[in-house]
Amino acid sequence: MLVSPRALFPDGAGTPARQLIDARAPIEVARGALPFAHALPLMTDDERRRVGIRYKEAGPEAAMELGYELVGPDLARRTEAWRAVVDRGPTAVTCWRGGLRSKLVVEFIGRTDVVRVEGGYKALRADLLERLPGAVARKRLVVLTGLTGSGKTRLLRRLPAGDALQVLDLEGEARHRGSAFGAEDEPQPSQQTFENAIAARLVLSPAARLVVEDESRYVGRRTLPDPLLAAMRAAPVVVLEASLAARADLSYQEYVQAATARHGVARTAERLLADTGRLRRRLGGRRTDEVLARIAALARDGEAWHDPEAHRGWITTLLHEYYDVLYRKALAKHGRPVAFRGDDEEVRTWLTKAWGGTA
Repeated sequence: MLVSPRALFPDGAGTPARQLIDARAPIEVARGALPFAHALPLMTDDERRRVGIRYKEAGPEAAMELGYELVGPDLARRTEAWRAVVDRGPTAVTCWRGGLRSKLVVEFIGRTDVVRVEGGYKALRADLLERLPGAVARKRLVVLTGLTGSGKTRLLRRLPAGDALQVLDLEGEARHRGSAFGAEDEPQPSQQTFENAIAARLVLSPAARLVVEDESRYVGRRTLPDPLLAAMRAAPVVVLEASLAARADLSYQEYVQAATARHGVARTAERLLADTGRLRRRLGGRRTDEVLARIAALARDGEAWHDPEAHRGWITTLLHEYYDVLYRKALAKHGRPVAFRGDDEEVRTWLTKAWGGTA
């Protein structure tokens, strides 16, 4: 039995209609994963490679024979993992084109409530991207903006998302904090994976209102889908306001204190120095050298490194002389109307009550 991509990800359903097992090899999933899917491959990367070579050299029957030979010793364990998913509810299985691999997995599972995805991953992705513009157009969108360090991401992640209000965490999906210092410990997902997640979440959400954080076209090395980016550039903004001192404190907590707790002083300082060096063209040689010298000096003084006040000077320089300049240029460039402005509590109240429709 086959299920269509649209039936699996119905508009406004909140969640997929079925659980999804992705039977592609890990290398394929790395190129483009599907949200909500359980990546449980029929074949490992090496097994897939060897079967592909046999197919080219000797044809499909020989390739099938080798596949059974390679998978056989581990088939019981793999089948157990697939059935563990099925035990939790109705399930669909996908491979690249919805062909032989997903057919075999369904047969190995041997349950009546398991179906294949028609057209496989390729069709699922195409369908989600096709429906993305319409999903965006149905939303009443506002963009949360504010100067760097004002706490936009922190506020966004504390909003009570649900059927009335959708919160789309672009930095979370991209695994990047959206600045020169924004690289996370975990590598960014592929571009396809990033796009798939955004499209699926927008298509599935029943919420009529959508809030996203202000981003440029790029979040790290990932690119926002054009329909969403165009809507963001035309949408009204909500401005989160915070003092320079408060922004410097939050920047210290995120980029120095938390990073040091995870990686230690030496590695944190190394990353800060490298990231700061990339700002030289816009920040200027003299200011860049001053900031680099200050970070290096603090790294050599173990006690000073853990003093927030010792870092305030270089952080304030970057915020005021670099990030604030870029932010004001971007805000003026797009000329978006301001729907509301206020501090953390005021903005959260407005988004969840006045604009969110519960007041």
